[in-house]
Amino acid sequence: MNYFTLTLILLSFSNQILSQSIIPKKVLFVGNSYTYYWNLPQNVHLMAADQDINLETFQSTAGGSKWSQHFKGQRGLKTIEKIQNGNFDIVVLQNHSRSSLDFPDSLMHYGQLLATEIRQSGAQPMLYMTWSREWDPFMIETISEKYKELGHKISAPVAPVGLAFELARKMRPEIGLYATDGSHQSTIGTYLASCVFYAMLTGRSPVGISSRLITEDAAGEKLYINIQSAEDALFCQKVAEKVANDFID
Repeated sequence: MNYFTLTLILLSFSNQILSQSIIPKKVLFVGNSYTYYWNLPQNVHLMAADQDINLETFQSTAGGSKWSQHFKGQRGLKTIEKIQNGNFDIVVLQNHSRSSLDFPDSLMHYGQLLATEIRQSGAQPMLYMTWSREWDPFMIETISEKYKELGHKISAPVAPVGLAFELARKMRPEIGLYATDGSHQSTIGTYLASCVFYAMLTGRSPVGISSRLITEDAAGEKLYINIQSAEDALFCQKVAEKVANDFID
């Protein structure tokens, strides 16, 4: 199937995102650089604001960190304290990008421990499925399998960001979802990931969100968090919509 045909399929895909009666107001993102690169939580907040949704986002992150370090409070992380005292509605969990491949037992163990802490605080967990490295697209098979398995164990939804990357790369190999290291996300990769989270957190289609995400700095001046072309933004929105719907189904 060629790119033109795939594009038509996405453009004709109906908005079937599972609707939610209650949209979360406070979301904590727990993870590492795959979360804080290009301000992913802030992107999600601004996408929601663009659609007149009040969704505050926060983060507890450290570069290269693992869930074990979050749980044990290592590397200066105060994740458990934030979970217990933050009055969050949802806590998004993102482990080290190779954890599902190299340390699957740890993924399951600390994923369950963190989910317990989250639920005891009154919040709900959501898993952040990461993506393959640019040079090894087959990583997604194990990554998706392990995150699905953990999601089933803890009865938590999984945000299929990795699957959105896979679909986008198949449709547009030149799209440039990665930073120069082939591991972290680029600005458009962050935009795509944020579209997936918008869909999963709100239950709404990301189609129609602005291609420019703008806020203000401390002086009240415009601060451009993410800028994409209208064409690229719509492509990301449609990919996120399809993957979210397929994953929910």
